[in-house]
Amino acid sequence: MSSNLLRLFLLCLALLCAGTPSRAGIANYTDRGKVDFDAALHLLNPYGTWSKIDGVWAYTPLNHEAPYTNGRWLYTEFGWYWKGNNPHSWLTEHYGFWKRSADKTWSWYPGTYWLAQIIEFRATKTHIGWRSAQVDRDGNFVEAPDDRYAKTDEWTFVTKAQFANPITPGIIAKPEVAQTLLEDTTDCNHAYLTYRPLDRPGPHPADFVALCKDGGMFSPFQAQQVVPPPAPNVPAPKPATALVATNAAAAKAPSPAGGDDDDQVDKRQVKYWVTMSLPTYWTSRPSDGKLDEIYMYRPDFFQDEDGIQRRVTLWFNPQSKTSLKEIFAESANKQSATATSGAPATPASPAEPATPAVSANNHDPFRIPLAPGYKPSSASSSSSKNSSSGNGPAPSGLASPTNAPASNPK
Repeated sequence: MSSNLLRLFLLCLALLCAGTPSRAGIANYTDRGKVDFDAALHLLNPYGTWSKIDGVWAYTPLNHEAPYTNGRWLYTEFGWYWKGNNPHSWLTEHYGFWKRSADKTWSWYPGTYWLAQIIEFRATKTHIGWRSAQVDRDGNFVEAPDDRYAKTDEWTFVTKAQFANPITPGIIAKPEVAQTLLEDTTDCNHAYLTYRPLDRPGPHPADFVALCKDGGMFSPFQAQQVVPPPAPNVPAPKPATALVATNAAAAKAPSPAGGDDDDQVDKRQVKYWVTMSLPTYWTSRPSDGKLDEIYMYRPDFFQDEDGIQRRVTLWFNPQSKTSLKEIFAESANKQSATATSGAPATPASPAEPATPAVSANNHDPFRIPLAPGYKPSSASSSSSKNSSSGNGPAPSGLASPTNAPASNPK
């Protein structure tokens, strides 16, 4: 092929690509990017403090708010998804777990796996309750039942009507009420029918369609391809405002295929949200995003849990990364000191989470980095310094990432 023909071929190829309609960066919204945990440390820095609790690094937000009490529940293809309103919610309420110390202070223990919700649900006839849970990669509880139910003040209870709408700390049941409710609760799970029934934590979403006042719990998507074909002699269902479902009788009707198991399948379905991944924390929602899509930052971390602990250590003390020669010399010095004293050295007690005095003049724990007037700065040990610097404009997409109700998740 001559050089002229090659140039003509490349020109035609460029024109063809330019004229083909495409959704720019589609891979960025379907694939989750991978980052070092340092990125999370930088974004968390203005809103809390790190300290070692029982020898493990934990993060204590300055607002000392109980987790999963400021936001709302949305139903997605992953099941129940918690959309928190705090600037650190994207991380602290979807990775790792929370624990409450003896002084009633909540601290977050980082984890490497993203989950739509990391809690245990329980329910009564009138209330829904949940508690932050430590789980393994498969979502199985790590804590024993006695530990999960021993501290009733760690449980959050709201009425079913409150569960369907935005949740604030002020509507949460008081501890004495929560104790009575917890004693009356039962396991709370449901099976959602897609191509097959999928077992998921929490109540069935169809129970909350009539209770959701703004419709934000469910996707506004109008297509009805998720409707199962009606059983013989069963009239087609009438779509509700945010629900495509059969009525209570038809929900239990046998499918055309028949079978004993089919009689027990709840065929009610809702218009669930479809989750999409932003490539960076600062990326705006694409202008051509669909109505049933929510956009959030949920990266995979390069580090495992031990690696995350090391990254936090290096974040505070970059000089702790020493050479093997220095490590061997330090070990020899410790052995010499032990031989001289005749007793092993007593390790220092781990630091407890601090309760810093927050001044309204220099720090707003609810100030989101994307809010007007915020400009990201280099990380430092001073939270108030970071949170008050700059006057840069805020990208508009991530603060309210969908064009549905303002309560949609990041």
